[in-house]
Amino acid sequence: MSGIAGIIGKTGKIGRKEINKLLDKISHRGENRELLDLTEGIAGINTNYDYQAKANGRTILLDGRIYNLDELLQKYSIEVKRQGLSDIEKISLLIQEKGADIFKDLKGSFAMAVSDSEGNTYLARDMLGRKPLYYSKENGSLLFASEVKSMIELTNDIIEFPPGSYMENLSKPNIIKIVDTDNYSIIRDEDLGTLEERLSIHLLNSMDARISNKNLDLGVWLSGGLDSSVVAALLKEFSQDICTYSVGYEGSPDMIAAKKVAEHLGTDHTEYELDVDELFENIPKTIYHLESFDAPLVRSTLGNMIVSRISASSDIVFSGEGGDELFAGYNYFLDLDSSNVIQEELVNAINALHNTALQRVDRTANAYSVNVKLPLLDENLLNYVLRIPPRDKVRKDKNTGKYILRKIAARYLPDDIAWRDKDKFWEGAGIEDTLEMKIDSIVSDREFSERTSQEGTVLRNKEELYYHKVFREHFADVDVNNFLSFTQDFN
Repeated sequence: MSGIAGIIGKTGKIGRKEINKLLDKISHRGENRELLDLTEGIAGINTNYDYQAKANGRTILLDGRIYNLDELLQKYSIEVKRQGLSDIEKISLLIQEKGADIFKDLKGSFAMAVSDSEGNTYLARDMLGRKPLYYSKENGSLLFASEVKSMIELTNDIIEFPPGSYMENLSKPNIIKIVDTDNYSIIRDEDLGTLEERLSIHLLNSMDARISNKNLDLGVWLSGGLDSSVVAALLKEFSQDICTYSVGYEGSPDMIAAKKVAEHLGTDHTEYELDVDELFENIPKTIYHLESFDAPLVRSTLGNMIVSRISASSDIVFSGEGGDELFAGYNYFLDLDSSNVIQEELVNAINALHNTALQRVDRTANAYSVNVKLPLLDENLLNYVLRIPPRDKVRKDKNTGKYILRKIAARYLPDDIAWRDKDKFWEGAGIEDTLEMKIDSIVSDREFSERTSQEGTVLRNKEELYYHKVFREHFADVDVNNFLSFTQDFN
């Protein structure tokens, strides 16, 4: 967990005091701060780790984790003169050898800024956009930060840095690594059993890569749905002592299912029963951290904020985020007849994660200093899953998506969990009806009819109008068009 911010180029009157103000806005991303004078600018980082930003003449600010650094050092025959190099030192060696070309090889969850002694600066972000990064270019300078709220101190012209990209100095971002249907050749010569076995190995490897120390306190955000339940079951392969955390209204489908999974796996389970007043009171704080007024995203974030808070005692918390996108879990996949169309929709869903679900996970986790891991979005796993034939994910004859993942889940979990129908989080937790009724009593029909469009954005119902008003209390003048996205499947 870290947050970065800085300005490169013609800094004018912007100095260390101003950069400190930027970092103050994202102090929740890390308790320890380091400010650095660059060849042509100033930057800083908030982090919860012991952090040394300088290595081999480079300053590297990193939010996240890159998992294949040792593999790349070996691949490019880079000599390591001593043991125990930090990740920053390894990154510096790789850049020294390969230059900006190395960014396309990095696998992990990261956003970074790099500055060298010659005055060159690079920004880079991982392929899926698991870690956030924003920037603005004005008057020969480059401003960047981990969150929008940091940058509004200095500008209203804020752009989301595109996933799978790097930027050199003041040039445009170069997209070098994307999820595209052309990149994944479908496996056609293996039966379902073989695919299932290989998928199982990839899943376990993905979990293993994210557990650096087996003595850590491990937790899972457990909704009771398939994805989080599979993650909890796989985590039990590495540790018998894990905690699970669930939120929802008493008697809601998610709470019932999560308790059943926890009892089946023998976890130390914590339930948090939602209260309508508490949920509603959390809306301003949630929207401030989330930086969006997209109604479905805000709904799911409200519960996610609470589960982040109650799980903060765990050293690492695992989430099942990404399972619906990789394995075709959304109900609309059942309406698609062509394997090619299913594959295209999978790719579209994955590429939409960066400023929807992944934004929610990042902001809620950092709000409470939770070190969250997303094993289902591991790049090696993703590269394999997108080669599995769509027919092994979407089985129209059984009216189910995620078919191959459910087959693996059935090894570890009760059948009624492994084959449970898909619910959106806010539906399964019981949040949707509560919010609609509350907001309907606040926003009149007349107000909604008069304000259905704001700043070129169509507000889809009273709930979204209410969230928009709260959003503008925190982000009064910022232009949202370059960083905000909206969930398409509203209902």
